[in-house]
Amino acid sequence: MPMPGYGRRYWAERTADNRRRSYPKFRGTHTADAVVIGGGLTGATAAYVLAHGGLDVMLVEAARIADGSTAGGLGAILPQPDAMFRAVEQSAGKRVARTAWEIAQKSAADFAKALGKLPTRSDVAESALVINARASEDAVALRKEQTIRRSAGVVAPWLSASPASQEIGTESAGAIRLRDTFLFDPVRATLSLAGAAQSRGAKIFEHSPVRRTRFTRKHADVVLASGTIRTRGIVIATGEPGSLFGQLRRHVRRSDGYLVVTEPLSAAMRRDAGRRTSVLTEAGTTPHWLRWLPDDRALFAGAVSAPAPTRLREKALRQRTAQLMYELSVRYPSISGLQAGWGWDAPVVSTVDGLPWIGPHRNYPFHFFAMAFGWQGDGLAWHAARAALRYFQGAARRDDDVFGFVRHL
Repeated sequence: MPMPGYGRRYWAERTADNRRRSYPKFRGTHTADAVVIGGGLTGATAAYVLAHGGLDVMLVEAARIADGSTAGGLGAILPQPDAMFRAVEQSAGKRVARTAWEIAQKSAADFAKALGKLPTRSDVAESALVINARASEDAVALRKEQTIRRSAGVVAPWLSASPASQEIGTESAGAIRLRDTFLFDPVRATLSLAGAAQSRGAKIFEHSPVRRTRFTRKHADVVLASGTIRTRGIVIATGEPGSLFGQLRRHVRRSDGYLVVTEPLSAAMRRDAGRRTSVLTEAGTTPHWLRWLPDDRALFAGAVSAPAPTRLREKALRQRTAQLMYELSVRYPSISGLQAGWGWDAPVVSTVDGLPWIGPHRNYPFHFFAMAFGWQGDGLAWHAARAALRYFQGAARRDDDVFGFVRHL
């Protein structure tokens, strides 16, 4: 295998094509209680939860199930939104921030539990999230973050410098360490959820791009190249508004993130890398992310930047791969010289306040949006699916609005 594999994604290659179930293209005119647009982790989770809740569900994916941004993620279910609490509180208020963190923690634990019950393994393993302060000035800011979280009633245990360094195997001036964190294989989880949704009666279609949606007072139509689905519920799980919902583009910010997976570490490297059991990120506005893989490799992510033009994308990928390997070696000097086995880019779709958009929009009757989860927001897929089910059943909760458009409309 050439090293590094520029543009190749570790999670996609970890599950061979002959282990994937294939689904037909959509054709004809049909009806359904709910239609899920998007076959990534969020969409497959929604299809599974809605079908499990008794709805007649159809999921349509433009390409292949689990083959989009899902295959480019970190592979971690985290107990918080993809933001810092202080920034969310300043932008959206204490109630929204506190409730968002409570929901995210519960969603992470419930999601991991649900994945563990599925018949196909998703390699779910309990972990911890360590938010590290590499220098003393970072520790001052992180201590303020901890104080603000605790004053709002949000758990944020402090790990002093010495035990933090022992756990993560790199320099630390202190850290916040959070439980209810889980490692998993996002591609296998998505495939497992899709299969479980189908076993509950959901109909799943691949290579079936949606051209548009339209609605009247009584129903909505999902219009595809080869047919139409009439429904009273549409879940938009496409990550970002795209061309289908151009009016909502102003509500999101799009960047590119980059990820590398290293060649296997030597025994000496493993000894110097700490316990290798936690997901590691950093305090600051442009953090890196690190998780260790079962085959003694490191998955390192960061270098979030403005999207590169198509003609410069390959050059940017090579530069960012080299940059990430350098940054990893700064944190773990014994890894210096280790090669990257995979390097790829992934879209990072976020919002101004860092919280995702999960909920209905007044301009789109019958639609329920689940998008802009940020850099590492997979843990909220479970909450989005459960909130969609409540919405379609007319049983929405007051707290569901903390991630909704209503917080800015």
